[in-house]
Amino acid sequence: MQLRCYAEGQSGDWQAICLDLDIAVQGETFDQVNSELREAITLFLEEVKECSQADQKRLLRRRAPLRMRLKYAWLLLKNNSDDNDKSERHEFSYPAALA
Repeated sequence: MQLRCYAEGQSGDWQAICLDLDIAVQGETFDQVNSELREAITLFLEEVKECSQADQKRLLRRRAPLRMRLKYAWLLLKNNSDDNDKSERHEFSYPAALA
């Protein structure tokens, strides 16, 4: 399983979110938020391993709010075609077994 992630920003102001686990980070560069999101996901999955099976099931089914998932889908369809928008966008995935 792959965890779907998305980052958006411009110089000095970036946000990244894991859509499948509803984990988000902020930073100054894409590389920073990419690294921080990977670390946040790893720490989250390590903590989940220590939980009961019922809690694991609940925690691993967290999803980003519908508005964020729809924005992600729209931006993928739009494919960054708005030349007036100065933001950069990246979509990427991580293996679910990071931890």
